[in-house]
Amino acid sequence: MAGHEKQAEHTKAEHTHGDNCGHDTMEHDDHVDYLHDGHRHSEHEDHYDECQ
Repeated sequence: MAGHEKQAEHTKAEHTHGDNCGHDTMEHDDHVDYLHDGHRHSEHEDHYDECQ
């Protein structure tokens, strides 16, 4: 998938992004990505992908 580099360093069990997670959001196609420590996390199955 274009723009996706690797699986994020945290799992959904460790931290779930959502309305009150404290991270900024960014609309991306038909979903929302989360800005996390200088990179974007995109939900993918049971984990997040780090995106460029």
